[in-house]
Amino acid sequence: MSHRESILLNINDNEANRYAVTRMLRAAGFQVLEGGTGAEALRLSLESRPDLVILDVKLPDLNGIEVCRRLKADPRTAGMAVLHLSANYIRTENKVEGLESGADGYLTQPVDSAELLATVRSLLRMRRAEEDARAAALQWKTTFDSLGDGVCLLDPRGRVMRANRAFVALLGLPEGQVLGHPFDALMRAAADSEAELPPSCGGLLTCREETEACLGTRWFRVAANPVEGEEGTVVGAVRVLTDITPRRELEDALRQRAADLAEADRRKDEFLAMLAHELRNPLAAIVNALHLAEATQLEGAESKAMRVMVRQSQHMARMVDDLLDVSRFNRGHIELRRAPVDLRQVVHHSVEARRRAFEEKELGLEVALPTASESLWLNGDATRLEQVVSNLLDNARKYTEPGGHVFIGVTVERGAQGREAVLRVRDTGIGMSPELMARVFELFVQAQQQLDRSRGGLGIGLTLVRRLVQLHGGEVSVHSEGEGRGSEFVVRLPLGAEQVVAAPEPEVRTANPEEPSSRRVLLVEDNEDTREVLRELLEMWGHEVQVAEDGFKGVALFPSLRPHVALVDLGLPGMDGFQVARKIRESEGGGDVFLVALTGYSGEHRTQATEAGFNLHMVKPVKPDELEQLLERLPG
Repeated sequence: MSHRESILLNINDNEANRYAVTRMLRAAGFQVLEGGTGAEALRLSLESRPDLVILDVKLPDLNGIEVCRRLKADPRTAGMAVLHLSANYIRTENKVEGLESGADGYLTQPVDSAELLATVRSLLRMRRAEEDARAAALQWKTTFDSLGDGVCLLDPRGRVMRANRAFVALLGLPEGQVLGHPFDALMRAAADSEAELPPSCGGLLTCREETEACLGTRWFRVAANPVEGEEGTVVGAVRVLTDITPRRELEDALRQRAADLAEADRRKDEFLAMLAHELRNPLAAIVNALHLAEATQLEGAESKAMRVMVRQSQHMARMVDDLLDVSRFNRGHIELRRAPVDLRQVVHHSVEARRRAFEEKELGLEVALPTASESLWLNGDATRLEQVVSNLLDNARKYTEPGGHVFIGVTVERGAQGREAVLRVRDTGIGMSPELMARVFELFVQAQQQLDRSRGGLGIGLTLVRRLVQLHGGEVSVHSEGEGRGSEFVVRLPLGAEQVVAAPEPEVRTANPEEPSSRRVLLVEDNEDTREVLRELLEMWGHEVQVAEDGFKGVALFPSLRPHVALVDLGLPGMDGFQVARKIRESEGGGDVFLVALTGYSGEHRTQATEAGFNLHMVKPVKPDELEQLLERLPG
């Protein structure tokens, strides 16, 4: 720090002595002012603000001892150094009195020039050091108080010995009630409850940690650090309180937003499940009505309109299935019904079910499967694997223009986990950009469509493909050379041992051919259209049918009808299908009836239906052929 040239004030009523001292000081380069009385000493000290006052003890008005006391008592002059000079008061007790009055030095006259100059320089150095210390302290305090964070210094007993304005303000106490008080006690007093208090480091000043505390309505991060003295000893501690209320509020808002999104997602899944269920009821009536209409037409009289309605109703049923499957995946309700599966048969069934659709769009379909001698058996869910293959074929058909070509083939390769089946579905369709390839398996992602959405779809088929493949321990990938250059999907699935595994026998027993095929059927269904169409189908197949529009009537009809089969909708008003099944099982003859659960909720209630007493669980719209075969194969 730079300093101005030192100013000295020489006060002495003896002119000779005053002259001699002034001459020595000026010869040494000092600027010197003079005075002969105590009053002049006080006046000149205020006016000139000297760095050092050389003050004779014996003065005509005020003695030097009293002048010194007044100088040190006045804040304006307290920082000046005072050196007593005396030719009369030279005893030890005189020197002690002078120093006790506040003087910084005491010399007797006559004084040696070298001793005087050395003492003056020593006192000036001391004063400059004090000025530097005061300036540094002021800078430190200014900086300390300008901090936005609350900062305090603790003594070895954990009491606050210094605190900046922010710390005092956040406690809401006068500074006098903060300094000297234990930090932990101040925090407890400022907190709303004991539960919001930060850890106190176990009373250890040596700890280094960060905690969070709530003081009133504000949240603070409390940082603790020790203050180390010489040789690493801990002489105190620092506590820094940073207001983190905006961050906490943002975190709370984000948590609430996440909770709201999770709730919205849950409600969305519930809505999708309910939507699929509600769509299944009219679909069931439409599909069964179309089947009934086909069955009652003359041979060869099937119209183009009828074929369109049948095909589109089947397409709608598949979309509803996919929609419900996505909802069930998101809720973790998808479970595989594993059994030995021949992948060759899965591909064959999927291809044959769609061959006519490919022909109608004038697409070439090439199938390449290994020879029958090569095993393609794996442990999986045949229905779900067929869903994978069907969705890939539907995707290829959708995005390939008429006249194009689609290839589906299976090969067997050796992978890191052993033998694996590699299914490839390749088309000459519109292809994909790199951006689309990176996202094609995400939910609701589709290639660019025209405004008429002529290709249709919901953008969920490939998402289901990936999730179902992953459930089977496999993986799926896609490759395209670019837009307009076709696409290829590759599915890899782990295979079992290289031997033919016998397929499990069907659960439903085969009827004795000699037994009559006519059955007594109880149909409990609240949807009027579905109920009437199913009744007509059942009667057309030669069965005796009684219908009930709710569970109460169904239970009431059972004793008189004593049906072979009861087809019961699960979503009945008043008494649901589970309750109906339990009531029937509890009644006389209830153990002999074959109970079939009809539901629009896919496989979600399968376990619950089994526990209620159902023998079979069928999803709407029930395929008429499957229902007819079921009734034919049941024992009499």
